[in-house]
Amino acid sequence: MFKRWGLVTLPLALLMAGCFPFSQDEPENTEVENPTNDQEITIVPPVSSPENYYQAILMDGQYQSGKARGFGTDVVYNRLDLDELEMGLTRIAKEHFPQSEYSLREGQFINKDVLNNWLRRYDEEENPLGLNPALGSGDDLRAQEENSPRTLSHILEQNYMVENEDGEIELGAIVIGVSLNSVYNFRITDENGLYEFYSTPLEDSVTQEDGERIANEIVNRLRDQEFLDLDGAFNNIPIVVGLFREQPRESIISGTYFQTAIAEPNSDLGSWSGIDESTYLFPSDRANQDVRDDSDEFGRFQEQIQNFFSTYVGVVGKGFYQNDRLTELTVDIPLRYNGKTEIVALTQFIASIIPNYYDDIKVEVNVNSVSGEQESLIVAEPGEEPFIHVMD
Repeated sequence: MFKRWGLVTLPLALLMAGCFPFSQDEPENTEVENPTNDQEITIVPPVSSPENYYQAILMDGQYQSGKARGFGTDVVYNRLDLDELEMGLTRIAKEHFPQSEYSLREGQFINKDVLNNWLRRYDEEENPLGLNPALGSGDDLRAQEENSPRTLSHILEQNYMVENEDGEIELGAIVIGVSLNSVYNFRITDENGLYEFYSTPLEDSVTQEDGERIANEIVNRLRDQEFLDLDGAFNNIPIVVGLFREQPRESIISGTYFQTAIAEPNSDLGSWSGIDESTYLFPSDRANQDVRDDSDEFGRFQEQIQNFFSTYVGVVGKGFYQNDRLTELTVDIPLRYNGKTEIVALTQFIASIIPNYYDDIKVEVNVNSVSGEQESLIVAEPGEEPFIHVMD
């Protein structure tokens, strides 16, 4: 039996009914709070939704934030990338850990100081734990940066909790997202103390190769008996890793996971499996070229919405694909506000035509004012009547 995380001595049947004592034994240098016997754990009751989210764990009624909370916003430039990095990782987890058995807790072991060291460049003396490559050769700093670009952008940790044979809740798995640059952006200070900004595109093969190297090293460190002085706590649990490729900074679509592997208990990472996910912007030249039928269909949907008004209305879609199939469409419509009745009429009209175009995928339509405030929301699940909500 592997080392328990917060053993709970009541049956899981009582877990959903309320709170009960929760204890854990963690070394101080993990920076994980040590709850006393008076602390209580609650698993948030399940709420029915098409996404079938994992239930969250509360400690004394409060959500457990990750030990590297907020770090991602400092290292991942695009918020869309950051959201997909997190939510895409839960999709990977679902392939291994059923939502009916596991609960989700943000990562409690890789804290900000550790993460910062891992994300920096390797330096034998200054930072031997750095996972990004050391500076390359070159006559100046720009050349050295360009000859050895940083591939690693961020590391995201998720913990999955499970009931053991004694009806106690403990750490059941760790899932790691490794976020990789598609473009390395860096700055150099000139002789006048001013910043000069540069960027270097990365080949997919380069990010894939370096991502695999980094993933193996992360698993080795988590398996290390001396990692954070946890005495091999992570040897007897599975560790899953997903490789995520970010989009360039100016992109209005998110990056995607492209590869995953699992390290079974007491084992290294196994073979890698490809993930066939992608996001397309409608309308766009890339969509016209790669997914022409879907692009044409969106064009007809877009045209019918635009014909609702006598003046031009922008309609932009983002299509999410899995295994070369469109599975989800998000549509944004910025609209100059001309009264609530107009918003209501447009919302009703869009809801009425969605089934004519998309009856087997999830569609979300956001009608916003030009200032960015949301005016209405339409959500249509496959095979169901669209749901609408007009903001007060």
